[in-house]
Amino acid sequence: MPAERPPLPARRRLGALVLTAALASGCTAGTPGPSVGPSTGPSTAVTPPPRPFTVATTEPPQSFDPAASQTGADAIVALNVFQRLMRVHPDSGDLKPDAADCMFNTPTTYRCTLTKDLTFSNGNPLTASDVKFSIDRAYRLNVPRSSIRLFGSLQRVDVVDDLTVEFVLRWHDGQIGHALATPAASIVDEQVYDPDNVRPTTSAPVGSGPFRLDLAEVTGLTFLRNEDYVGATPAALDQVRLAHLPHSAAAEQAMVDGTVDVVWRSLDAAALGRLASGVTKAAFTRTDLPDARLERLVWNPASALRARADVRTAVAQALQADRTLTSLVPPTLDGSVPSFPVGGRPTVAPVAGKRPILTLAYASTAPGQGDLARLLRDRLESNASLSVKLVADATDADLILTDRAAWVNTPLGWLQSYLDDPLPASADKVTQLSEAARQTDDKVLRASLLSEIQQQAATDATVVPISLGPETLFVAEDVTVGQHAFGPCWQLGLWGFAR
Repeated sequence: MPAERPPLPARRRLGALVLTAALASGCTAGTPGPSVGPSTGPSTAVTPPPRPFTVATTEPPQSFDPAASQTGADAIVALNVFQRLMRVHPDSGDLKPDAADCMFNTPTTYRCTLTKDLTFSNGNPLTASDVKFSIDRAYRLNVPRSSIRLFGSLQRVDVVDDLTVEFVLRWHDGQIGHALATPAASIVDEQVYDPDNVRPTTSAPVGSGPFRLDLAEVTGLTFLRNEDYVGATPAALDQVRLAHLPHSAAAEQAMVDGTVDVVWRSLDAAALGRLASGVTKAAFTRTDLPDARLERLVWNPASALRARADVRTAVAQALQADRTLTSLVPPTLDGSVPSFPVGGRPTVAPVAGKRPILTLAYASTAPGQGDLARLLRDRLESNASLSVKLVADATDADLILTDRAAWVNTPLGWLQSYLDDPLPASADKVTQLSEAARQTDDKVLRASLLSEIQQQAATDATVVPISLGPETLFVAEDVTVGQHAFGPCWQLGLWGFAR
């Protein structure tokens, strides 16, 4: 039987209760109720509290459980509330310690020694047993599009002692440290989390990261600095509000009104143009996070039409003239190889039989995705003789338009969307190629293996690249952004903001 947990400090216990009540009721905590009658006492002026440091986004998180982190917004919670053994700088790719120092003991044994005196936000100690529980749990849940798929080499996790954990691998995997820096590798409290189910958003997350989630409302999340955090990315601010705005126009207006300090991702092309030209006057500085938005079409593995090579080929060929990206791997990374044709006037192979009807899903909250989805529909209907129905925020469409970054900024990280669901005829080949690319330390051999994977991805066309561009971040004049303010592929780290 586990030892009895220490009582929650009063403030933290209240935060957890408010979080649960707000989400369960669907109401916004702190909103005054209706008036019950005229005031009979003297009026007193109440000074409102200062506005908290506010980061605005049009994309609210869908899950607070790091094992179920599927989007960039989910990653904000995972990376800020929870801790991982390692961290990766997204630009250089340097692997650094966070909660532990890790190294290979043998080619197939990766040993990590935890920092002493780590604790969760509820006061429970963080031990090697929690690490094993967290990785085993994420592996068991195996949530689609989460970063747990980067752990394909893992055979088992062994607890050596309270501060030491070993990852025993099926084969040498030089990328295992990078996988341990991603959201699915976040450490959760084994005394709190269900090993077999995703934790609902009606329950407060419990982590050991630089922040703790104090309040969740329909309009946003409030994070407080975790005073007990021990790690590489301590929070610079006592409180950060992640405000959920309904659309780009609201984000643009908030910048003009000065009611936000940071805007992440939320502005469409027209808003960006108005800010660049000075038509919209706002005292913000734009920072571009390089190569963080890869627009691509992903075939749903459950789609019956995905099995038809003629339909997949027609979709890829119909978009050739509009494509500006030649691979699923950004060209700035070593190992990127041009594999998809771009430009020109493509000849689209005819589709056999009756004109197919496809559904194409896009995220309504992602800036510009609706406009891009309509353009892609027009191209597919006019160039490939396909009928396309657009559906917003659907998960069961034939094609899904996504602009999510990789979980980690490496070639294999970017290829995950293809490697996760290969065609049956290609599965053995791409699995062998990806395993060999992870095992080798020979850069020339790795580049050759990555090239084969990218060429096969173009042949299969289950994931079709469209364009690559920066993620936009706007910060107010008095805001500074730390050097290591982002996750392993430019995910937002609230710890990096200061003023």
